[in-house]
Amino acid sequence: MPPVSRFMAALVLQSSQSASAASQAGGLLHYTLPPDKLAQAYALYCIDVSLYFITTLYVFLVLWLMLRTRYGVRLRDFAERISRFWLVRGAVVIAGFFVTLELLELPFSLYRHHISLQYGLSVQQWSSWFGDWAKGLALSLVVGIILGWIFYGVLRRSPRRWWFYFWLITIPVLLFAIFIQPILIDPLFNKFEPLTDHHPELVEQIERVVHRAGMEIPPSRMFEMKASEKTNELNAYVTGFGSSKRVVVWDTTIQHMSIPQTLFVFGHEMGHYVLGHLVKGFIIAVVLLFVFLYLTFRIAHWLMRHNGNAWGICDLSDFASAPMLLLVFYVLSFLSEPASNALSRHYEHEADIYGLEITHKLVADSGRNAAESFQVLGERSLDYPHVGKFAELWLWSHPTIADREIFAQTYNPWAEGEQPKFVK
Repeated sequence: MPPVSRFMAALVLQSSQSASAASQAGGLLHYTLPPDKLAQAYALYCIDVSLYFITTLYVFLVLWLMLRTRYGVRLRDFAERISRFWLVRGAVVIAGFFVTLELLELPFSLYRHHISLQYGLSVQQWSSWFGDWAKGLALSLVVGIILGWIFYGVLRRSPRRWWFYFWLITIPVLLFAIFIQPILIDPLFNKFEPLTDHHPELVEQIERVVHRAGMEIPPSRMFEMKASEKTNELNAYVTGFGSSKRVVVWDTTIQHMSIPQTLFVFGHEMGHYVLGHLVKGFIIAVVLLFVFLYLTFRIAHWLMRHNGNAWGICDLSDFASAPMLLLVFYVLSFLSEPASNALSRHYEHEADIYGLEITHKLVADSGRNAAESFQVLGERSLDYPHVGKFAELWLWSHPTIADREIFAQTYNPWAEGEQPKFVK
């Protein structure tokens, strides 16, 4: 073994042994991994963090080069040659733009799946993966073309207020997408079966949690997702709203977690609904979209004054402006990641509290049960125990597994004579 490899292996082993010793000394479960998995988790952590920033900069560079080489102008000119109808021209430009971006990003997508297979996170065959990729591309094209028509139509009619009118239009569109996702979109990529068909005992236990939360989700809206056909990771969640609301439990979760552990995971996800996180998140997303669209409007007009002629874009309503507008929007989204993730971590922490409280007395020692759940989740996903502060700040939408596992065992308002925060 090379000296560097021996050093890394020793460092990983020492870290694992130190965490294990701390766990025994403090009487608490600490998130640890055996040396082989810890080495894998560290390698995966480095790959994921590096890939995030590399692919982000890569997309920025691609969009910038599209502007410098007038790629959007060429697509527009091609569309004008093949049709005189505005809708057809728009569809051609938008489709060409989306397909080009997807193909240029495909090597990174292939590498991610290769890594998932190599580290045992995925079991999805390449033929199935390409099928999902093609379906995702087709769905993106349909949605992208429709939104593109609306966007440029609004921009043509109102050059000064397009950002505001388009923002208003996106609100019902987003609500509609959330509503139809569990009914029409999710089944395109995964198989769902009624949970009562094979796991009636789990349905009975989930109903206890649902009733304690004061919600009504009948067994007919509880489903098992055949995740094991594609992944080794675990999950359970509530999705949709109104008549599309449903409970989904991955079959991998049922296979690798006990019923009490599954109930905590489900209780956490249900907490997002009961605590209004989805509504709050939607409102915040809508507000952010308003800000982003306005800033895009201001920045895009500034760019047009300084570079429009060089890029061959005669007006913002020109379909050739798509790379510029998307580049501005992507940069704004990237810069907002730390704030967005900080808010997400706050909501996830509240959902952890809710999961602990809603399962209190429904399972034996809800704190330790939750800690064991985090241990299983972390091991199956190869979560690295020692996440850097910068990575957590910029990339982590959830608190780290290590922090969540400790909190689960130390949160005990009942023993201290205090009122629980959410479930009285």
